[in-house]
Amino acid sequence: MSSFRRAGVADTGIRPGLHGQTLISMGLVDLDRLLSGGLPLASVLLILEDAYSGQHLNLMRYFIAEGLACRQRVLWLTGSPPPGGPAAFLPAEASPSQSGGSVAEDDGGKEQPELRIAWQYKKYIKDDSPVQAGGTYRPAPRSSSSSTARTVAAGVGREWCHSYDLTRPMGEEALGASSLDVVRCSGPNAYGEADAAADAFLSSLRTAPEAGPGPGSGAATTATLPGQRSGGVGRLVFESAGSLAWGGGGSGASEQMLLRLLYNVRRRAMQARCAVMMTVPAGLLSPGCAARLPHLADTVLALEGLMDDMPLFKLLPDPNSAVALLSLRKVSSAGMVGPRLPDGQLYVVRNKRRRLALSPVEVDPDAEERQAEAAAKAAEAFGVKAAAAAGGNTASASASAAISGSAGSAGGRKNTAALLCGGPPAAGNKALDF
Repeated sequence: MSSFRRAGVADTGIRPGLHGQTLISMGLVDLDRLLSGGLPLASVLLILEDAYSGQHLNLMRYFIAEGLACRQRVLWLTGSPPPGGPAAFLPAEASPSQSGGSVAEDDGGKEQPELRIAWQYKKYIKDDSPVQAGGTYRPAPRSSSSSTARTVAAGVGREWCHSYDLTRPMGEEALGASSLDVVRCSGPNAYGEADAAADAFLSSLRTAPEAGPGPGSGAATTATLPGQRSGGVGRLVFESAGSLAWGGGGSGASEQMLLRLLYNVRRRAMQARCAVMMTVPAGLLSPGCAARLPHLADTVLALEGLMDDMPLFKLLPDPNSAVALLSLRKVSSAGMVGPRLPDGQLYVVRNKRRRLALSPVEVDPDAEERQAEAAAKAAEAFGVKAAAAAGGNTASASASAAISGSAGSAGGRKNTAALLCGGPPAAGNKALDF
């Protein structure tokens, strides 16, 4: 059964998850890890877009490309298709040298210790023979291989999903063998057309009732995973539903149609072998609609732009690679008694040249203090140069005044760590009153 299950995962791109769920990969290793292995089938993922970062498009590119790489059926509903078509919009698979992070295995299926640890420690590796000196058989330790197998089974390793290069397009040749349908939804009847197209797509992936063994069936009946029935596995994507391209723009009628569309899609997806991703522009929606949408989805992610003048941007380690903030607001809890709480709340979306990476927010408390010291030193150097150029007592006096003023302002400014901790008590001239 284990070999059959592994073959099913490799062929259909699904794996069993916790609480009876069947998971599919998001196409991004860090996002799979954030969702505890992947996105459950028969669930709806809602992404609240950010108007400045546009990172919802990259998450959508990962999601669609992973579905095509796993030979899954994909329906993409959009108000404005990409200019170059899906072949120019979707990313290509990364080469083995670019993907990295995968566990190398030899022909025998065992992990090579030379690649498992650093090369400079190769001389310390001892080739333990399974046969001792006395001729007694001693099995080789399997701790590393078993831990690797558990990591892959948990869906947190790079083996669970493919690697993609965001700088290279997929191309028509790679897209020709895939099952991708792109439907444009625009105009006054955009939501009606999207509802009809989603209904037909989900109906083709609807879970059929399991037929019991017939009178002539014997032990030859083979157990199957949910994704191996007729129809396969599908992915349904709604791009920027509720935007101006869909004929929305914040009007009450369009918001009601958007809520009705999400309600119908979730109700139908609960009976289909399909995972749904919907992105909505939260800034264009009314506060009431933006508050009701997360209740109609199983998993909710929110993107927020990261500006240079934000206080958090200055406190992040390596802020140059940070492009957006991602908050996990709701996690799918199907099959659980109570709602499931996410492990972390806020993550940083980083641009790693060819791919995206997600990391929890970790601030550097000394970053602001270092910036203040650098500003004080720059002001002091500028004042000294100005005094030397003027060559007069008046200029030197003004420069020294500028230096003392800048140093006093820099020294009197409290950093973020001091504000959080409260800082020392303010000194006064009056005597302590006991």
